[in-house]
Amino acid sequence: MSFQRQFGTWPTAIDSLTLLCRFLPATDSRPLAGTVTSDIGNAATRNWLMSRRWFLVAPTLLFLWIIAQIDKTNVSLFIADAKFLKELNLVGHNAELGGLMSTFFLGYGISIFAWGFLVDRFGPRRCAMAGILGWGCALFLSSKAHGIQELLWIRFVLGVAEGNLWPVSNALTNRWFPVREHSRVQAFWITGSTLGTAIGVPVVTALILSGGWRGTLVALSLVSLLPAVLFYFVADWPRKSKGIREQELHDIETGRKRPDRVEPLSFGELLKSAPFWLVTLAHFISATTIYTLVQWIPSYLTTFRHVPFKDMGRWITIGYVLATVLTLLVGYLADRTMQRALTGAWVCLAFVLLILPAQMLSTTGSALLLSTLIFVASSTAALNGALMHTMVRPEAIARGTGVYAGIGMLSSAIGPWLFGTLVTTLAGQYWGGFAFLAALNIVGSIAYLTLYRLSSEVRRTQEARTVKVHPAVG
Repeated sequence: MSFQRQFGTWPTAIDSLTLLCRFLPATDSRPLAGTVTSDIGNAATRNWLMSRRWFLVAPTLLFLWIIAQIDKTNVSLFIADAKFLKELNLVGHNAELGGLMSTFFLGYGISIFAWGFLVDRFGPRRCAMAGILGWGCALFLSSKAHGIQELLWIRFVLGVAEGNLWPVSNALTNRWFPVREHSRVQAFWITGSTLGTAIGVPVVTALILSGGWRGTLVALSLVSLLPAVLFYFVADWPRKSKGIREQELHDIETGRKRPDRVEPLSFGELLKSAPFWLVTLAHFISATTIYTLVQWIPSYLTTFRHVPFKDMGRWITIGYVLATVLTLLVGYLADRTMQRALTGAWVCLAFVLLILPAQMLSTTGSALLLSTLIFVASSTAALNGALMHTMVRPEAIARGTGVYAGIGMLSSAIGPWLFGTLVTTLAGQYWGGFAFLAALNIVGSIAYLTLYRLSSEVRRTQEARTVKVHPAVG
């Protein structure tokens, strides 16, 4: 069996009680060995915020994702801008508007495969800078577009340039952070997808109102170059970082492996692993959910709910801030309990239960809840990355990321296009698109529960082998 131990068994009332107990303070009746292990872990935990990995590497990745998110999702505000629609003759062309995000993901998904191999070959730092330069050029070219076809091609190129995000981020996470911090750091930099939108909505809205959509793209092309400054100070490996403390280096290198886990797989073995493809399916659902929502929420509010363009940004921004907080909370809970697949299942279920009722609320309530629900997709994306880190060896993590994120992102291109098609088919009604996203997250919940069950089988097999090799004495 090629899957690493992650969780227990199918969730029951006993599981829920166990999870609750993990958050309660430990008593003095702990075994001595457990106390020693806990004390060592607590010593490392007390210093983690002051470490170079959290003070430099994590914020650099967060900033990279914030800028990338603003770059990729500004189109959601353009399609809600009457001047943009009129200038490019796109009024009522919902499928074409959905294609602006879908073509981005075609380039994004295809290029991730190549970026995965490039990051393993040349290092995440160089590849990050190359991609950043590509973003800036693509955004500047977008400001010169005069038709939808031209803009679609440029969006494809922007997707190719941004395809480095997942391989670069996962490679640095795997190299710089111990296993016990993977969910937290993944959630930290992935909140750039929600935080970037929270920042981008009011900023881009203000730029559009003051300088039009073309001037906005020129300004964003310059801003997109800023992450390169931080990457100048980030080394590909902790040992290559000047001035890093020996204690932190020891924490990172000893924390990469956990003695209770199956040996990580090679890249070839990974591709034959059923759990790997379940994570790939989950990532497709995560990417489709977040980017379909990000593209269509502004249009839904301005077109269907008749929210003024200048007022829309305020409520969406508040929702995205709440989504950021919830994503960090989910990452913390997943690390604290080490129940990543179970966490993913419950988060997907929450989306299913809330997405359709969100349309029945007041205009303000609907805007807040719909934008807040983006936390589901950003949380599961972080969990997917944390699951992947336990499956594959460090030297192959970028290639593994290139495959699972590439397939997930490439196939997710159907989401924005299909949502727009459903809106047109239903004569301007949006409920069909939201029902599509609800159905996807039902599948996501099932995928995570299947991962949970498979991991339980592996754990039982491991324990049986341990007992056979080391039978109890007496």
